[in-house]
Amino acid sequence: MPQIVRASICGIAAVLLPSSPMGAQDPAPGAQVSAVAAAELYADACAPCHGRLGEGNGRGAARLGSPEPRDFTVGVFKFRTTPTGSLPTDADIFRTIARGVPGTWMPAWKDLLSEDETWAIVHYIKGFSEFFAIEDPDPPVPLPTPLEVTPELLSEGRLVYTVLGCARCHGTSGRGDGPSAAELTDDWDREIVPYDFTRGGYKNGSTPSDIYRTLVTGLDGTPMPAFEPDAVVFPGDPEGDVTSLSTGLDARTAEELEAYLRHQPTAEQISAMDSDERERLAQHRLWALVFYLDALQRPRRWWYRLLVEQPELTREKGR
Repeated sequence: MPQIVRASICGIAAVLLPSSPMGAQDPAPGAQVSAVAAAELYADACAPCHGRLGEGNGRGAARLGSPEPRDFTVGVFKFRTTPTGSLPTDADIFRTIARGVPGTWMPAWKDLLSEDETWAIVHYIKGFSEFFAIEDPDPPVPLPTPLEVTPELLSEGRLVYTVLGCARCHGTSGRGDGPSAAELTDDWDREIVPYDFTRGGYKNGSTPSDIYRTLVTGLDGTPMPAFEPDAVVFPGDPEGDVTSLSTGLDARTAEELEAYLRHQPTAEQISAMDSDERERLAQHRLWALVFYLDALQRPRRWWYRLLVEQPELTREKGR
């Protein structure tokens, strides 16, 4: 690396990485790694894809296709525990580096970097965006204890999936082939692929709690919204009118949806609920959706892994 570039990078890192512990018994995570070492770690592990200045334009980025490497300078991160529109916590960035992003070229570094080295890279990455210097992340969204999985809850999850419009992008069977799939772009006008839920191996974690977190925080920078309580507490319809929801549904599912909406609280009943009742209704529907998505995963045999597990990695950049 040219000396002038190394000096500039180390200058950034020197600001971010304290040279002395915050307290005798409680050193800052990553403080044991020098600014120079942090710069070298980033240059070796991250810069080939994310670029030496964190703009997502490393020398290997052009060959990666979709999804493209993250541009750290804009301060927009998909994988967070914080609400949509918020910066991630340091722990969020650490988790993504350590665990990687399944189904993409972003590997898991947990067995290649020490904990201190990973923390050093976390702080180094934050130096690329001015937002980390002027804003604090919002508190993480609470993760409640999952409900018990039942056949009834799974069945309801399929109907919640329909009412919330998930099929428009992800398709009626969750394979990422909805009618809007071919038209989706991210915030930078780049083509983006809806996730095929049958693949499993979710990028933001695959446990029910991980899926719940993704639903309530959204994936910033993409068309995937955060399902906040007001969106999930949709009203029923005593008439069971599913005209606007029935596109692509088979007759049996349409009938089940009609019956479901007839028995859900009406708009008037919802407006009369107190905050605890609304929260219970939102949680019930969110966990129903979580368990339904989790149940869509199918066993990934060798031929599936070889041929269709990672379609994003085979797409040409710019298509």
